[in-house]
Amino acid sequence: MRFATGKAVTMNAWMIRAGRGGTFATDWVENSIIGIGWDFDGLDIANMDRDQIRAAYAAAHPAESKQKVATSVGQVFRFAHSMEQGSTVVMYDPAERLYHIGVISGPCSPVPEPEGITYTRAVTWNKTALRDVLSQSSKNSLGGIQTIFAISAEVMADLESAASHKRPAAGGGLACNPDESAQDSSDDSSSDDEALTATYDNGIELIKDRVSQLGWEDMERLVAGMLKAMGYCARVTPKGPDGGRDVIASPDALGLESPRIVAEVKHRKGAMGAPAVRSFIGGLRAGDRGLYVSTGSFTKEARYEADRANVPVRLLDLDSFVRHYVEVYDKTDDETRSILPLTRIWWPA
Repeated sequence: MRFATGKAVTMNAWMIRAGRGGTFATDWVENSIIGIGWDFDGLDIANMDRDQIRAAYAAAHPAESKQKVATSVGQVFRFAHSMEQGSTVVMYDPAERLYHIGVISGPCSPVPEPEGITYTRAVTWNKTALRDVLSQSSKNSLGGIQTIFAISAEVMADLESAASHKRPAAGGGLACNPDESAQDSSDDSSSDDEALTATYDNGIELIKDRVSQLGWEDMERLVAGMLKAMGYCARVTPKGPDGGRDVIASPDALGLESPRIVAEVKHRKGAMGAPAVRSFIGGLRAGDRGLYVSTGSFTKEARYEADRANVPVRLLDLDSFVRHYVEVYDKTDDETRSILPLTRIWWPA
């Protein structure tokens, strides 16, 4: 594995992606596990060396290039062998904007009936670190394009400090094991699909960082701009007792046609609970459609309130909002783009 010059790396701290967009994050925390999705037909890869894993993978994927085989085998080997019991593991949940920090407490085991995840390892999750507390260099480092990669001692110190809401002192760190670094040097390359997925997800996180820095008025204008880009006539309501109506949108400029969308916008870091969502739903009229946008998150109870509402209600946390904004960005007007401008990144087809 290659490491940037001057950065000390501790080989007992690892970052693992919880699927595209962190789709497995909640399940992994609730079930105290991490996992991978490479399929080896249930073979016990924990008792296979690198050459055996390579042979099994190549046999199962004969059409893949040598580079992709090498990359996949390197990642699988890290999961089954390099990530030793007692090692620190970090996993990011984009919906909560939290890095979960834990300790690997079990061996690599095949999943009896795999659905997306084929192998798991037991983890004792014991800390969380807010992304917003980390330095920009740590955020960039944790945005590596691989599924599994080693975390530098400096970044790990920043995560530990963020878990206690303190900024670490500069400098320090553990030296990496030169033998293990050389051994993994061929595994640094990633397949185009993996790199594209990781690059997209990293871009989403950087956009979320920018949204978190906006003022509340700009956030309301951004929600209105997104709805305009989706084909609605939208306006921000005048300030004052709005009864949960920060943005009103409808198919026509006069607001007479249905469906009318009533949006509440909360620009804060804390999770919105059931009482806030229940109050918002109670203020909707017959025929309204409710949109509740929170740059924090929503509790399970809040989502339950939305699901059981008598009128259609959609909850958008920061992650969901940004992904919707990215999808319609090409249709946004100049005013909206001035609030949150984006740059398109081209990728070979």
